[in-house]
Amino acid sequence: MRLIFSLIFLTLSFFSSAQFLDTSGNLIIDGRKYLKSKVDTTGRKSGWEIYGANTLTVNQNTFSNWMAGGENSVSLNAKTDYEFNFRKKKHFWDNRFILEYGFLDNKTNGTRKTADNINLTTSYGYLIKEKWYLTSSLNVRSQFSAGYDYSATPKKKLSNLFAPAYVTIGIGANYTPHSNFSISFQPLTSRTTIVADKDLQKKGTYGLRKDGDTFLFEVGAYLGSRYKLKLFENVTYDNNIGIFSNYSNKFYNLDIVYAGLLDMKINNFMSTQLTINLIYDEDQVKETQFKQALGIGLTYKIDSTKKNSKKRKRKREILPYFDTSGISPIHLPRIKLDKQNYDRVFEKNTIDENSTYIKSESIFLE
Repeated sequence: MRLIFSLIFLTLSFFSSAQFLDTSGNLIIDGRKYLKSKVDTTGRKSGWEIYGANTLTVNQNTFSNWMAGGENSVSLNAKTDYEFNFRKKKHFWDNRFILEYGFLDNKTNGTRKTADNINLTTSYGYLIKEKWYLTSSLNVRSQFSAGYDYSATPKKKLSNLFAPAYVTIGIGANYTPHSNFSISFQPLTSRTTIVADKDLQKKGTYGLRKDGDTFLFEVGAYLGSRYKLKLFENVTYDNNIGIFSNYSNKFYNLDIVYAGLLDMKINNFMSTQLTINLIYDEDQVKETQFKQALGIGLTYKIDSTKKNSKKRKRKREILPYFDTSGISPIHLPRIKLDKQNYDRVFEKNTIDENSTYIKSESIFLE
């Protein structure tokens, strides 16, 4: 038994001294470089991380012989928000998909939509310095169905599927001090506005230059940020903002999109959510667009990181406790080192970068 523990101790001691041998018994000259090439130094876990939230909110009113008055109505809002994020050493690949649709139905006005959103984002980054990444990203924003201005007579169509749709592609840098905050600047960004509905292909609509145009292409700079903070226990607020400026037309005339989500968890399957959306884009309307919604509904969330932490916890519980208090000390023989050769191998300033291997036995005295 002592022999086994002696061998284990020698092995650990050998590797803790930053000495690494190849299969031929040769000593790799610089253990620090070996470690740097094998260990993820980004501080972020490798592999896939999946987050998801599915929300369904239903409101219903029924009246029968109710003297105070009222009208039967039903409203429904469904939203899914998923993130698929991949990490491997200095690389990351983040993907986020937000799909939302809601409607209100009553006898007087019929069915009208209350929410309609398609927002797809994918981005790739490479770590160049601690917390700094070179990034490229793609974002697509649109809606599912036609939207109308009901205050006009007759009602006026404002939007439809891919009318408009915004396709934004950018290259730049991303600063991520921690997982809940990031800011990106992309000085080379293209934004294509697509208007696929012929009824909306008119000059001035969504910035179109002339009647019959189907798209508008712009090149500019993009600044975006996301900050998710925990206000209280089970209460979080997720902020997202994007700012785009066109190089060729009124650079200081900024297009701004903001989305805020206040999530107040009731239990594992219910939550209260407050959403705030702001848009300023003079190609759409020369005023600030505002939308707010508050609802209580069913929520089902997915978090792959929590599952992995539970697995690790179970493994720790399964592993038996090993008591080493009764083991007697191990006496190892002293080995004299050739100090000159040892310094030549392990002193940082005296390493010969052109030499890859040095015989491991060369640091020991004969």
